[in-house]
Amino acid sequence: MAKKAAVKPEKPTKKPTKEPSSVTYSLCVPSTIISKTNAHNLEQVTNVAYQVAKAAASFQVSEIVVLDIPPKKTEETVAEIKLAGNTGNQKVKFGDNELDPIPKSKATETKQASEDIDQLDSNAILFATLLQYFVTPKYLTKAVFQLSKYNKKFKYAEKLPTLSNLPFMNNNNVGEHFKEGLTTPKHTPKVLKRSKKTSATKKLKVTKYVNIGEKTLLELEGREVPANVRVTVDVRNKKVVSPQVAYGISGSKAAFGYYVRLAKLITAVFTELSFPDGYTDSIFINANNYFAKASETSLSEAKCVTQGNVLLLIGNLDHFEACFKLETIEGVNLVTEMFDSELKVPSGLRVEDAVLVGLAKMN
Repeated sequence: MAKKAAVKPEKPTKKPTKEPSSVTYSLCVPSTIISKTNAHNLEQVTNVAYQVAKAAASFQVSEIVVLDIPPKKTEETVAEIKLAGNTGNQKVKFGDNELDPIPKSKATETKQASEDIDQLDSNAILFATLLQYFVTPKYLTKAVFQLSKYNKKFKYAEKLPTLSNLPFMNNNNVGEHFKEGLTTPKHTPKVLKRSKKTSATKKLKVTKYVNIGEKTLLELEGREVPANVRVTVDVRNKKVVSPQVAYGISGSKAAFGYYVRLAKLITAVFTELSFPDGYTDSIFINANNYFAKASETSLSEAKCVTQGNVLLLIGNLDHFEACFKLETIEGVNLVTEMFDSELKVPSGLRVEDAVLVGLAKMN
């Protein structure tokens, strides 16, 4: 009778000191946070996303929802300048080409504002991608985002410091025993077809290899895992674990840090959420109204919350209203009827500033 293989005792690992809070926070910010009135170029867009990411990491935000706001026609115009040439004035559109033929001058240095900005209808995806970039360890960014159509948009993001409140930081040095990784197919197998060996047309769907930023891939012990997915790895025992086990905390859907999702409609913010029990409170924070007087609401003032899943919707009320008008919701006539209360912040705050102020007040 064959002997059973001896079970290897697990090596001890560091225990996290961070603990989950009784209150989880989700943020909902409109894509207009990086409209041309707020961010004139890729560098400014990147800094706005970085500021939101820092605030979210500092207060252990579980989820960030980027609400896609339909652009106004006046904002869809591509920036143009006129240049004198041999054949008269010509219009030059600013695009993604890094080898810009426009000669350097004070005018063009200022106008390089729009060098990398995409059309506004992709603002939501660009902003969400930047948020995800900042919560990805530096050694994984190239592997994770190499196939993204926005991988050329990280030239300013890659120069910014790593967020100082990622889950493994200030947490009993758990980063020595746990690493974030990307599962990677080691090779494409040979399969038998009509008695001949032929290369598989599809890549491996499962693998034992994980890129954790070392010179060689880490080989997992035990069962294989799906390929090309983000995982948290116990490097001492060479197995995949949940972020909760490794760091004591995790974002929604067991995400490392915060989880990022897109919402095309206002109802999607509330129906496609990551919490099975839904949000216990939805609190509106009026911001991005520094050019005009803020729209007034009849919402009650937000109170201190000690437990539950709290959604903070931060932005210009008119922008949320524009998204609300894209659909008909039975029994709901105003977008404010979807909110429970309002948290008052100083008027005139930009959205990214209101994120930090709002989280600080709630805590």
